[in-house]
Amino acid sequence: LNCGGHAFATDGTLIGPVLEEFKQRRTELYNELFDMCRASLAVEGRYSYAVMPELRVTAQGGIGTAEEHDFLLAYYDLASTGWGSPFLLVPEVTTVDDDTLQKLATAHKEDYFLSYASPLGIPFNNFRKSSAELQRQARIDDGRPGAPCVKKLLTFNTEYGPEPICTSSRTYQNKKLKELEEEITDPIKFKIEAEKVMSKDCLCEGLGMAALLRNKVKLPTKIKAVTICPGPNLAYFSGVRTLREMVDHIYHRTSLLNKLPRAHMFINELHIYIDFLKKQMEDAVGELTDKQAGHFANFKNNLLNSIDYYTKIARHIPFDSSELLKQLAEAREILAGPLFERACLPVRVG
Repeated sequence: LNCGGHAFATDGTLIGPVLEEFKQRRTELYNELFDMCRASLAVEGRYSYAVMPELRVTAQGGIGTAEEHDFLLAYYDLASTGWGSPFLLVPEVTTVDDDTLQKLATAHKEDYFLSYASPLGIPFNNFRKSSAELQRQARIDDGRPGAPCVKKLLTFNTEYGPEPICTSSRTYQNKKLKELEEEITDPIKFKIEAEKVMSKDCLCEGLGMAALLRNKVKLPTKIKAVTICPGPNLAYFSGVRTLREMVDHIYHRTSLLNKLPRAHMFINELHIYIDFLKKQMEDAVGELTDKQAGHFANFKNNLLNSIDYYTKIARHIPFDSSELLKQLAEAREILAGPLFERACLPVRVG
């Protein structure tokens, strides 16, 4: 969840425990992958390896300081780390149009949010100030939700006939909203479901538009709204930067963090996951099914296990240990509070 683009949530297990498992089971991973690769080469009648190949393990997701970068490399024995979203502020290496670049450079934390915008049905990190998001909202305000479906690259839905349509299209959203009006009498549940439907946006046009505008390519249609999907970590960076400046930031030669107070990446990810679980539970209106209750309980338990893990290794993390332990304890209290009472396994009597 702490990366840009589509957000593939785990079951509540955070990046630290995940990397710990890679570290502890590296030999097992290597042997399994190598055996599979060697068997595949044999099936195809190709030569096997003359020299055993190297296994490279890398990690990315919300890294924001040189200290975090160095810690991940050393503690988890990584080959490298990945930095993505901060480079959206570096026009030398990313194709962001001028308007969107300036909006990113002056954005606030609340401008970055996890949305239902993707027609693929996967959570999608989004930017409130993007021209595509503003356009989507304007269409809703005008009583015409949904986008014209021009490229039809994400037409997968067959709810309303054999010909697939896209869930971000005006055709689909009109049909779905009418269906919801007929089926749902609870106004709260209707509002939640209607917002999910209308949150879908056209990615076929929007995600490529910044490159077209930046390079002054003639547009084939009047559509020119830009979709951009930075991770939440970009909130801690501001301004337009050079490649040299960003590289210097990664390797301890300067700091490009803005004045927004920033917790350690482990804490930031923890709270992103707590918020994600909270939203899932809020969306589950009414009595939970056993499957939902089990999912929420497992998710919460994995978050608590991750907190235990970070508590144990706190002294190794290059951050104020007392502050880190305090923030972990606060997160534990949140999960133990009334907001997450429903995140418990159902108890059957008899």
